Amino acid sequence: MMPTTRPEPGPPAGSHALLIGVPEYEHPEFTPIPAVRNSLQAVRDLLCDEVLCGWKSHQVTVIDDVPTASELAVQVADLAEKVTGNLLLYYVGHGMLSPAGELCLVMPGTRPDRPTITGLAWGHVAEALRLSPAKARITILDCCFAGRAIEALTTDGQALADLAFVQGAYTLTATSRNRTAHVPPLSEQDTRSTSFTGQLCDLVRCGIPGKAAHLTFNDIYPVLRARLHASGLPVPNQRGTDTAGQIVFARNAASAPVSLRAEPTISGNPVILESGGPFEERVDRVVAAWAARGQHGDWLVNGTAFFALYMWWHDREQMHQASPIIHAYVESSYESLGGKTGWDHLLHQRVRCACHDEFWRMENINICLGCLRYQCYLLGRECEACGGRIVG
Repeated sequence: MMPTTRPEPGPPAGSHALLIGVPEYEHPEFTPIPAVRNSLQAVRDLLCDEVLCGWKSHQVTVIDDVPTASELAVQVADLAEKVTGNLLLYYVGHGMLSPAGELCLVMPGTRPDRPTITGLAWGHVAEALRLSPAKARITILDCCFAGRAIEALTTDGQALADLAFVQGAYTLTATSRNRTAHVPPLSEQDTRSTSFTGQLCDLVRCGIPGKAAHLTFNDIYPVLRARLHASGLPVPNQRGTDTAGQIVFARNAASAPVSLRAEPTISGNPVILESGGPFEERVDRVVAAWAARGQHGDWLVNGTAFFALYMWWHDREQMHQASPIIHAYVESSYESLGGKTGWDHLLHQRVRCACHDEFWRMENINICLGCLRYQCYLLGRECEACGGRIVG
């Protein structure tokens, strides 16, 4: 996130993002939301994407083990007090209304009959935002009734009312004042984000054709709203003061040169990524070096290299031919990537198909083991460019 005059992605100095998620609850009235953890990871990965948003890892704090409401309120206030650049607050979880109609963020120990006392009342968060010396304050709320936070921006007597007169305040919510948020079926949530966050991250990673090289919230919001509406999902809401909607959130992947578009990171060891020569020989050289050096993590692969390796390893022919040391290497790389969570995230990344110059999710694409080009899944098993074997 950055002012529109900045030539590269990344927030100004003194910026910080606080990502808060509550996946589990003590009271049975609040159903667990396993997708919360995936949503937090997706937003963090998006912010820290060097090509798209450009936040540094030390500028992003993730809280998925939320303490009590009062302790969290203090954490938010302490952080807000220190931020002098951009302050971004993201919350994903349950939201509910107090008897007075105020939005309360549901904490692990929140009681449905005492939301104001046991939940985090939005007024406490609003106060911390209002008092922050940050140049810009951005709030993204992925919870039920999140539109109440926007309504409070212009409602007399609400704790957020005077925030409307503070330069650089922007709020994006998953729902309106009286709508619940949407999540995938519980059986699918181990591998998916919440619907709003998933659509938001997917939109930014794909980019918006026809827009400038850098996307502002004013660019993103109408497209996001149209996508959610077309999918039959709750439509989001927004409110910005002054020129807050013009804050740049990310580079536009649809207009950036192909070399700058968001693709999975490649391995620091280039052997597997060399083109030409049998893929099996490239794997053997990397695995031999890894084994000879005490199986050190520096020789493991990720991103494009791991995708090619994993697809090759899972190919029916290779599953019966790969040696035990190659099995161990693949499994170690898989764990280094983050296990199932890391693999699922990799599959949701978008890469350019060499066949039609279009961007596809990696779960819907193949790769040539010869030239390592991403190929359309509609093609056969032999690369038209180099004759290499296609796996995926």
